[in-house]
Amino acid sequence: MSFKFRLETSLHLAEQELDIARGFLATELRKLQELSSRRDRQAELLLEAFKGQKKACLEEPWSLSFWQLYIREQKEKLLQLIAEVQEQEKNVLKHREKVVQCRIKVEKFKRLKQKKFKLYYIEELRKEQAVLDEIASLRRQGGFS
Repeated sequence: MSFKFRLETSLHLAEQELDIARGFLATELRKLQELSSRRDRQAELLLEAFKGQKKACLEEPWSLSFWQLYIREQKEKLLQLIAEVQEQEKNVLKHREKVVQCRIKVEKFKRLKQKKFKLYYIEELRKEQAVLDEIASLRRQGGFS
């Protein structure tokens, strides 16, 4: 059963690789969640800035230029966060694909291990049957009493 050690080692390494890939995916998902929250907060700030600008138009026209500048800054920040979220979504997708590849690899080694064990046991049963057939043959010939 020399194949057992090789398969066990390969399977163990593939499982470790899968665990590492899952860890990276979890980290990237946390980053995506944080960026999405920041983006949502920034969108709320931009909406509040628009409300402030509207109020300034009606009640305080002298502060309108400040509101316009503030809106421009908030919009730039929001666009930057949207770009970061999109980039992070690409990272998450890449890590998900890696996890899937690792799972496939683990399953491949598990199936191979099962197949090798099955072939090994079939061969052992054949050997055992050959011994039993030989014993039965010798009994018929009178070799055993």
